Amino acid sequence: MQAGDVKLGKVFANDHQSVIPIFQRPYVWDQEDNWEPLWKDVRTAAEEVEAEAEPQSDAGQSKPRTYFLGAVVVQERYRPPWRLGSSHIIDGQQRMTTLQVLFAAARAVAHGIAADSVVGRFTSLLENRSETVHEAFPDDRYKVWPLPQDRAAFLWAVRRSNDERTAPQPDHRLVRAREWFEQEISDWAKAASNPTQRLDDLYYTLQERMQLVEIVLDTGDDPQVIFEALNHRGVRLDAADLVRTSFSRPWNPRGSTNTLKSY
Repeated sequence: MQAGDVKLGKVFANDHQSVIPIFQRPYVWDQEDNWEPLWKDVRTAAEEVEAEAEPQSDAGQSKPRTYFLGAVVVQERYRPPWRLGSSHIIDGQQRMTTLQVLFAAARAVAHGIAADSVVGRFTSLLENRSETVHEAFPDDRYKVWPLPQDRAAFLWAVRRSNDERTAPQPDHRLVRAREWFEQEISDWAKAASNPTQRLDDLYYTLQERMQLVEIVLDTGDDPQVIFEALNHRGVRLDAADLVRTSFSRPWNPRGSTNTLKSY
């Protein structure tokens, strides 16, 4: 097992797919407990970046703050021929999924004000480069690949800016997350004298000022032990989650349950 601090930009920098395994539970984060505090910290950090860029600012004289987003646990998957390299998200799938939706919402806002270069930068956090994705496996372009029951809503939430199709499941939490983040980011960006610069500062903030603890498990590591150490503040799983996990483990010995934590 390897563990260390990593900037958020590095997590999504490589052409790689993070896959949510089938024994995880679906997306459950909500506005009050999760989206709002996450966006509050991201917005605060972005405004600190803005202040540092002011000509009369003395913010550069001290080390800038970084914001801790929690921990993620990943385990590398076997790579079949022609497929992109991938890992299972053993813990932190709610957080990783939400961040993808936030990136997509910011990209949509940038598209709406014709900030094309910023659109491209946010796309780099959402999609792997086309030249690394085999034509037989087009879904490898996504940085995060969700559970089947979340997939339609997720793909709508992270859709490209010129995709105007309606949401397939309007009440799905991922659909609501996309709509909520897009409205919040739009209001915040347009409140600035230069919305394009503000969105560019947001991208920089997410790349450089947001930090995770990334734990990379070896193939022989037991993720259940890691879970029990990390999830002492989590919300307990319900019976259905526990049963599903119990049945999944004989076929996937690396499998583990997940709990909802504050981000």
